[in-house]
Amino acid sequence: MNKTNQLTIEFLNPAVCSFSYNKNNFLVMTLDGKDKGRVKLIRAYPFSLKEDYICVHDIEDNEIGILLTLTELDEESHKACTKELETRYYCPTVENVKSIKERMGHFYFETIIDGKVKKFTVRDITSNIRYASENTLLIFDMDGNRYIIPDYNAIEEKSKRLLEPYLY
Repeated sequence: MNKTNQLTIEFLNPAVCSFSYNKNNFLVMTLDGKDKGRVKLIRAYPFSLKEDYICVHDIEDNEIGILLTLTELDEESHKACTKELETRYYCPTVENVKSIKERMGHFYFETIIDGKVKKFTVRDITSNIRYASENTLLIFDMDGNRYIIPDYNAIEEKSKRLLEPYLY
């Protein structure tokens, strides 16, 4: 076996990690007293474990390590990481679908999000509406935004009828 192809996982000790925002509002990390510069955080399980198994990458996308949980970080670091992840994984909840209209291969959605009407467009609808779990639907619009229906069974019957033809 070629040893250069071995997989290694570095679990980060939260006691020696700190996260904050620099003057340009980028998330930066200090690890064991060493400045790691700008970092990005990636959830290994984005829908089920929002504060656990967080991958930390440097700006060149090299993995620094994995935090088993954010809850063991100091308060300032926890707040910074939570803010960063909420921004990165922003995904508004669709309460109901009012209409879906198709024109020239584009699907125009009119939905209710936070009690307000929100319209967006989906291209290639069969690959941009998908189940994230048994009852959770994700919808990706043509601008790369994500929308979630956390419990498909809980939405209005009219919304289900509108979405049903596109669920595979």
